[in-house]
Amino acid sequence: MTDNLSADKPKSYLQSGVNIELADKFVGKIKAMTQVSSDKLLKGAGGYAAVYANSPGERAVAVTTDGVGSKLLLCEEFDTYDTIGIDLVAMCANDLICVGARPALFLDYYACGRLDLARSEALIRGIVGAVKECDMLLVGGETAEMPDLYSANHFDLAGFAVGFVEPGAVMTGAISPGDIVVSVASTGLHSNGYSLARKLIAPGHKLRRELITATALYVRPFNLVHKKLGADLTGAANITGGGWTNLLRLNSKVGFDLKAQPLMPIFEALKAEVELAELYRTFNMGMGFALIVKGEQAAKEAIANFATFDMHAQIAGKVTDQAGQVVIDNTIVLK
Repeated sequence: MTDNLSADKPKSYLQSGVNIELADKFVGKIKAMTQVSSDKLLKGAGGYAAVYANSPGERAVAVTTDGVGSKLLLCEEFDTYDTIGIDLVAMCANDLICVGARPALFLDYYACGRLDLARSEALIRGIVGAVKECDMLLVGGETAEMPDLYSANHFDLAGFAVGFVEPGAVMTGAISPGDIVVSVASTGLHSNGYSLARKLIAPGHKLRRELITATALYVRPFNLVHKKLGADLTGAANITGGGWTNLLRLNSKVGFDLKAQPLMPIFEALKAEVELAELYRTFNMGMGFALIVKGEQAAKEAIANFATFDMHAQIAGKVTDQAGQVVIDNTIVLK
């Protein structure tokens, strides 16, 4: 194997073929067309999940959906299909907890060009293991074999998750300057930025196989922290598409002063090729999940609770009054 990155080196997500600005415009058009307005829809921080309460004061339902993107292509490359099921569950369940919900139910959609029983069984086995680890139930799904749409070895996945939120427990993004940011370590790239990463960590690179490392499941430790900290836990962000800008989704009136997290070799390799701002708006850069808490004691308790699940967490910085601005290691990186 070689250490060389791709000879054809895109320097940004846009150059790799993904237009985030255009996607944001499309989302804006969707919102304009749907214009969903109802007193039964509760505000959930960051748009990670929709929260619905049929009657005031009753337990609410939180729902979300997601996929795993072009990471799917690596499954075929390495003939490994069980980890992608974990990714699918994680992308949904880790979003639900950001609004204070306890994930409960999961459904999957699996579309392929040709149904391969061994591959499909491995894929579902990963999903089943992940939902158990999140204390969820796999209650159904759909399998579609479409040879006219997908080539024989290609497939796509989507996940749908439901959780429940007790009255008054919905996390609404009520974070304030001075609150502390606790970073929980990622296991790697998780399931975002692969259109760029696959081109930079090219076939033959010694780190190529690291790209299929499964996304971390943060549900159980988060539920414990949520229960113990109560109102001292003011926000949570799943660091997915958009990188560290996910923090800004919680509250448009604040900013963040943070320090870079310890980097795994795969992030060091990407860092050598991509400018700083692009790195932090595309990849999680070692922070897979973030908690916003009030006071150092709450931060210490959160860190200790994640440690009981063998997950490393540490104080990453603070919330500031600089609206829409993310400072990393004393440099304005995102705004």
